[in-house]
Amino acid sequence: MILHSPDSLRLSSFELRWLAEALRRREERSGPLEDREAVAAACTAGGGLEARVLRRAQVLGEREGLAAGVTSWVGRARLATLLLGALALASGFGAAVAVLGDGTRAVNVVWALGGLLGIHLLSLLLWLAGLGLGGRDGGGLLGRAWLGLSSRLSGARETVDVTQALVGLLGPPRLLRWWLGAVTHGVWLAALAGAVVGLIVTLATRRYGFVWETTILPADAFVRAVRLVGGLPAQFGFAMPDAEAVRASGDAVQSGEAARIAWSSWLLGCVVAYGVVPRLFLASVCFGLWRSGRSRLRIDVALPGYAVLVPRLMPASERIGVTDADPGRMPGPHVEGRRSGGTGRAMLVALELAGQADWPPPLPPGASDAGVVDSREDRKQAVAALRADPPARLLVACDARQSPDRGSLELIAELSRHANDSRVLLVGAGQMDAGDRRQHWRDGLRGIGMASERVDDNPARALAWLGATEREDG
Repeated sequence: MILHSPDSLRLSSFELRWLAEALRRREERSGPLEDREAVAAACTAGGGLEARVLRRAQVLGEREGLAAGVTSWVGRARLATLLLGALALASGFGAAVAVLGDGTRAVNVVWALGGLLGIHLLSLLLWLAGLGLGGRDGGGLLGRAWLGLSSRLSGARETVDVTQALVGLLGPPRLLRWWLGAVTHGVWLAALAGAVVGLIVTLATRRYGFVWETTILPADAFVRAVRLVGGLPAQFGFAMPDAEAVRASGDAVQSGEAARIAWSSWLLGCVVAYGVVPRLFLASVCFGLWRSGRSRLRIDVALPGYAVLVPRLMPASERIGVTDADPGRMPGPHVEGRRSGGTGRAMLVALELAGQADWPPPLPPGASDAGVVDSREDRKQAVAALRADPPARLLVACDARQSPDRGSLELIAELSRHANDSRVLLVGAGQMDAGDRRQHWRDGLRGIGMASERVDDNPARALAWLGATEREDG
């Protein structure tokens, strides 16, 4: 899933986790960032802990420049891949031309094959050994060179954070070895493909003779070696010189066309079978393992940098209701009153006023305080209490500095249905930050059937009504 806002950078799921890791490392090094807006955005987006961590990271990463650092790092990595690939392709082509020479001298097939495949086979064995021994990343020298080049194309501090975060994120699940392995084998594949192209072009435009030379080995040893090495290329359709041609090449340069074509095909087939095919296979395997592991990658929310965010991103209780500009028509309270089987007491209940230092106020005789409803569990308890013992009068206190939302209005309607008479007190309506919200409250309450005369912003008057007798009210 990709989380983004209209003005945000479009980051993939992997890039978001990468960004979260970079942000975690920066906060551990430099201290926590101011994140009230980011935490609010994360809680609004909802989801599990990881989804909220990623949303917070996205908001802070865009503000701090880390998100741009991730996207620019990806762009530089692609540029580094193109540069290394082009260099490898040119190097392979040049190596093929250098091994064959200008045609004035015979080509020693042993040295030619060793020059084209020797370093490749050695690096392949080293990569396999590193993979089997469980090295740090198993990505190979070319992979680490690519990683270093991608990082050094820009010297910004964000680049260092982003690179370290990438290594830290991919290290524990051992995904870095597959990513760097795919790069290593891809670069080698480009070099060997360049060698194949160089061989084809050079062999097609120049005439070469092929020989083998030895002082201590018999001719039959070379016949067996050529046949053994050429067996696999022959499966791909490449030709192989026969035993007589091999023996004759040990005595003098073969001038016959058939012998030259057979040696050329044998040499080209060896480069394809023992060079191009293994690298293509390993590059595909590494890339497939990297893609598969990346799709299952998750951040470790148990790390200290993430664990400290749990109380704020996953609070034990959240404000009830969902803010909505149009609460619509909902069942209204029974303002006409009804006699119930309760004790006929007067009751005060508050909605989301836990932060009021002077709450509850002194109550008139005979009135009781039902507490503050600030969570869904509180709501259930308050409704159950009123259903079991309906009050004669119910005063619901609300914070006038907050905009009315659908959840609050529904709760007021539900509580009022269990009282003979009910009113609403807007607490803090006289403060500056209440603004025009008093009228919003009156409009919303009117929408659920609460008449304007039953909405009061004077605490003394509302409490006096709560303590009045039925006769005075009648």
